[in-house]
Amino acid sequence: MKFRREHKLKVVSFLIATTLWYLVVWGKPIEKTVEIPIVYKPVNPDYLVEVNPPNVILKIKAIRRVLRNFSEASIHIKIDISKYPPGIYQIRVPIEKINLPPSIQIKEVSPSYVTVIIKRIVSKKVKVKPVFADLKFFKNTTFKIELQPQYVSVRAPEDVIKDLKEVYTEPINFIKLKITKKMKVKVVMPIGSISVTPSYVMVFYKEEGKK
Repeated sequence: MKFRREHKLKVVSFLIATTLWYLVVWGKPIEKTVEIPIVYKPVNPDYLVEVNPPNVILKIKAIRRVLRNFSEASIHIKIDISKYPPGIYQIRVPIEKINLPPSIQIKEVSPSYVTVIIKRIVSKKVKVKPVFADLKFFKNTTFKIELQPQYVSVRAPEDVIKDLKEVYTEPINFIKLKITKKMKVKVVMPIGSISVTPSYVMVFYKEEGKK
């Protein structure tokens, strides 16, 4: 059975309509916003770096097919902080260095500048002070508490550590310590610090007499 002429015209019309729909829907550029992280180099172990905000919003433009296959996880913005000493800086977001495919156009970046705070990290030796969870038991016993070591090394930014005089242990169960005579206790890390070495101390209980 021969294909009728009107059927051929319908097929051709359908193909033309499909092609036009594809060109309009999939071939027309559209805009999209994506959030990408900021990374920095180099990483100096003696500096603490804060970037605010840590991410920026990009408005990009491309055809649907390109955006459909685009992975946001594959891109980032890198800023070079090697020339900056400790301080607070406003640094331009280098959009020209974003590793985007050439078929994707950047329309806008927000914000265009980020705040970078660089702090010098230093170490300081400070005394450890024991903290007890059950102080009410102290009144009936004369005792002595010893710590080993008595001092720990705290590593923190200069503004955090300059007024730091002592650090504290986690709350100690006095009754348990009285029975066992010694206990390994964790040192509480001061707010804003990077590390405490050692992170544990030995607490020794020595009874000197009873009232």
